[in-house]
Amino acid sequence: MKEIIKLLRYIKGYWKDTILAWVCVLLESVAEGLVAFFMQFLINEVGNLTGSPESMNTVLLYSGIIAGMALLAAATGIIAGVFAASAAAGFGKNIREALFVHVQDYSFKNIDKFSTSSLVTRATTDVTNVQNAFQMICRAVVRAPFLMVFALIMCFVTYWPAALVFLVFIPVSGFVLIFIANKTHPIFVKVFNAYDDLNQAVDEDVDGIRVVKSFNREDYQKEKFGKVSYWIYSNFKKAEKRIALNGPFMNLATYGTMIAISIIASHAIVATQETEIGVGALTTLMTYSMMILMSLMLVSMVYVMIIIGRNSTERILEAVEEVPDISDPENPIETVPNGEVEFKHVNFAYSKGKDVLLDVNIKVKSGSTIGILGPTGSSKTTLVSLIARLFDAQQGEVLVGGHNVKEYKLESLRDSVAVVLQKNTLFTGTIRDNLKWGNENATDEQIMEACDIAQVTPFLKDMPDGLDTKIEQGGSNVSGGQKQRLCIARALLKNPKILILDDSTSACDTHTDKLIREGLEKYHPDITKFIIAQRVLSVKDCNEIWVMNEGRVLETGTNDELMKTSAVYKDLFESQNGGGDFDAAN
Repeated sequence: MKEIIKLLRYIKGYWKDTILAWVCVLLESVAEGLVAFFMQFLINEVGNLTGSPESMNTVLLYSGIIAGMALLAAATGIIAGVFAASAAAGFGKNIREALFVHVQDYSFKNIDKFSTSSLVTRATTDVTNVQNAFQMICRAVVRAPFLMVFALIMCFVTYWPAALVFLVFIPVSGFVLIFIANKTHPIFVKVFNAYDDLNQAVDEDVDGIRVVKSFNREDYQKEKFGKVSYWIYSNFKKAEKRIALNGPFMNLATYGTMIAISIIASHAIVATQETEIGVGALTTLMTYSMMILMSLMLVSMVYVMIIIGRNSTERILEAVEEVPDISDPENPIETVPNGEVEFKHVNFAYSKGKDVLLDVNIKVKSGSTIGILGPTGSSKTTLVSLIARLFDAQQGEVLVGGHNVKEYKLESLRDSVAVVLQKNTLFTGTIRDNLKWGNENATDEQIMEACDIAQVTPFLKDMPDGLDTKIEQGGSNVSGGQKQRLCIARALLKNPKILILDDSTSACDTHTDKLIREGLEKYHPDITKFIIAQRVLSVKDCNEIWVMNEGRVLETGTNDELMKTSAVYKDLFESQNGGGDFDAAN
């Protein structure tokens, strides 16, 4: 019930359709009940038909009333279905939007908690389950209880001794429904969690299809997918077998009830010579019995949908109610004054395990160019991620423009810090669309200037439609080096105060790499630049170079200084340049 109440806020904008659906269902139920009520009078009149005009007129009157009620029931049923479908579709839309919008506020830590495949499952399969359950509820929440109570009351009004049978039938049926639901729900919990693994297997296979084919691992991937798929099939089959008991039990109980009512009513008809109850009343009792049966069957179907939707609801609410661990402070600073960066005794760990950054204590002047070198796993990327507050340090402070990054409004901070990763993403659309992610109001002149600096212009000229060339999903129709250069141009259009290039020219040749660095120094000398690289030549001209290892900044200095004082830097330089001297490498 708590989960249902929480979800009610997502009906916003569709309450009108929901209420109209309930009103129409109520009218439909009343009309159906009246059909059965007037049917006994019609049967009695037909049984006593004398052929007189008055008698025929009475039969026609009751026939007309019954036909009118039937048409009203049909019309209101159709209208109720339309409103219910509209309300359910809107309800699902609101949930999907709320989930997607909330995920945008997640930090990387929050996303890692759920995994990408799990979030996709929650926004698709789980939302569809909840939407279908809601549509069923729109139809049944009024119809089933009202029709059942109305039919039960009319049974007592018609002949109460026979109606006593329902006092046994209804509680027993309810107990069985609840018992089956409680036995089935745990299976669905496991099944929908397994959907996350299934989606992850598909995502990994499609994303890495080139690797799969190059290593000839198609059979392995098929087997891996098949195991998860078969596990879901087996458990779903087990759950459906239990749910399938609903139908046969309800039929057995209902027909047993009808037989009991027939025996009791028939005995009364014979014993009282139809003074207490007549054949028409018996027929009405049978009709009301069928109404109660249909109401309970409807409750049964809704209950099945609720069983399926219950776990989906829990999973959706878990994601929607997840509190982002990085958010705006109260009264945030909305302007970053300059690109000065300072790390004050910073420690950071991704979990409660080992720290990956240890006592980083260093300051960078605004407009400086910092090169960062170090082996894989030395936490170079982690260090610069703290500047844009993609993560928060557990100890110490990260300052930008003289203020702790936690004091800034996130939007303002991240607008002032542009990050270009080694593996970047381009989105479906044109080159122009992708570049305007940096500045949606950028003019073609500004775009071309950024393209010139990022060395996009040389290959852009060969594109069939220039800036309007279509980019396929993931940027699959451009090379790795072209993708990196487009992402650098996109970052420059932000006009940031801090630019972080995280090994973002690794797919470019050394000449292109040099031209990009020269362009940045010439046209954007005021931007503080952090260049993470594996190649020494990519950072040798920086104002300062940091040598990192195991989460520490071991040494700092210019290229010339480090060549004299740092054995690690000198060995790295000479190993990459065949032992040649600086001038030869330059």
